[in-house]
Order: sequence, then structure tokens, then C-alpha cells
Amino acid sequence: MKDFISNFFKISNERLKNPLLFSFLLSWIAFNWRPVFTLLLSDKKIEDRITYISENFCEIEHTLYYPLIFSIGYVLLLPYFTWLIEVLVQFAKIGRKRNLISEQLSDLKDKQKLAREEYKYEQEKAGNAEISQMNSKIQELTNSNSEKDKTIERLKIDLTESKKELRKLEQYISLENPDETELNDEIKKELDKEYEEFLKTEVSTYFEEIGTEISQFKSIPKNTDEIVIEKLIYSGLIKRIDDEENQRRYYILTKKGKHFWRNYVLSKKIMTKEELDQMDDLPF
Repeated sequence: MKDFISNFFKISNERLKNPLLFSFLLSWIAFNWRPVFTLLLSDKKIEDRITYISENFCEIEHTLYYPLIFSIGYVLLLPYFTWLIEVLVQFAKIGRKRNLISEQLSDLKDKQKLAREEYKYEQEKAGNAEISQMNSKIQELTNSNSEKDKTIERLKIDLTESKKELRKLEQYISLENPDETELNDEIKKELDKEYEEFLKTEVSTYFEEIGTEISQFKSIPKNTDEIVIEKLIYSGLIKRIDDEENQRRYYILTKKGKHFWRNYVLSKKIMTKEELDQMDDLPF
């Protein structure tokens, strides 16, 4: 008996685990709850309860059709409904993930924009600093160049004054110093040869008049042909001096010119006093 009861409950338990039987049982209780509650909780006698249930709650629709249809529909449609729920849940999860990824991408894009703007700002800041430094350097160089220009102008003025002083010294040396002492014997011999060749030229005929005027007055006789003067200058016999300070021009004999003039003067024969007197006594 004990084994029978145990097997009965075991079999009943297995039957109840069947989805169709379990859903039919639940649906049957749901559709027939009034007769169940009347049977279990009514104060009437059991015979009266059964009679009352038989008379009022024996519709086959509630006792069989509706519970059976509901249980079959539950068993057949529940997996699809569960699948639909899972699909909707999965779709919601995917949507949430997409939204999360979109938010993260949006945040990253905003951070990238912010980083680019910060980089541009740093570049502009560095560029402005470099421009400021360059402007400072340019200003320093400009000031330095201005000072150098002023220094150059002062040096030019000093150089001009120095040239004037040097020119004066050269003129003084050329006018006052006996240059002939600087010529050695070999140079004198060369100059003597050149003098002999010079006497053969047409310019030599002007040399006496020009040399006399230069030696006495440091000037050129009036109405002297400019070509003659230029030839004597290019021959290295005379030198033209422009005195800018006194605004005058004069001429001097060069070393070579002085040597030629010395030879010329010494080669000239001077008439004696008696010869001059005789010339004065001539009737014409």
C-alpha cells in the first residue's frame, strides 16, 4: 500500500510537470473557481454542495472547452511569446548599447573638437609669443642698425675730414719738401733718357712757359691749350690740385716734372752782362 501511494504521487508529480496538463489544471481552476470555492468553503452539506454545483456550474464550455483551448494556446503560443519577449529585450539591449556607443562617440568627438581648439589656441599662443619675440628682435636690430648708421655717418664725416687733412698734408709735402733728394742715381738716369725723348715732342715747346708759371705762381699761363695741359698731366710732369676748402685750383710739378724742369733750366744758356750791353748799343 505504501509503495502504491508513493508510485501514485510520483506519477501524479510527473503528470503535473507536463506543460499541457499543468496549464489545463490552472486554466480549469481559473474558469471554475466558483464551484471550487463553493465545494471547499460552503457551509452546506456535501450533498447540497454537489447538488448546487451540478445545477449551476455544469456548463461544458467552462468545464472543458475554455480550459482546453486556453491550455493548448498557452502551450503552443508561450514559446513564441517568450521568443518575442526575448527578441524585444535583445532589441532593447542593442538599442541601449547603440545609444551608449553613440553617446560615447559624441563625447569623443566633443573631446576631439575641444582638443583641436586647445591645440589651435596653444599654436596661436605660441605663434603670438614668437611674433612678439621676433618683433622685439626686429626692434632691437632696427635700433642697432640706426646706431650703426649714425656711427657710419660719423665715420664718413671723420673720413672726409681725414681725407681733407691728408690732402693738405700731401699738398704741403709736394709744395715744400725737396723731392729731388728722394731720387736715386738709377732713377735719375732713366728720367734723363725720358727727358731727351720729351724734348723731341711738340709739347716740350710749351714746357718753358708752363714750367716758369708753375714754379713762380703755381698756375698755368692764360690761353694755354687744354690739350697741352692734359698731355703734361698724363705724362706725369704736372699735377692739378683742387683746393675745395678755398675753392681754387693750382698746379705743381711732380718729381718727374721737377727733374725735367731742372734739366731744362740748367741746359739754357744765360747771356752775360757784356753781351746784353752790346745788344743795347746796337743801332736797331
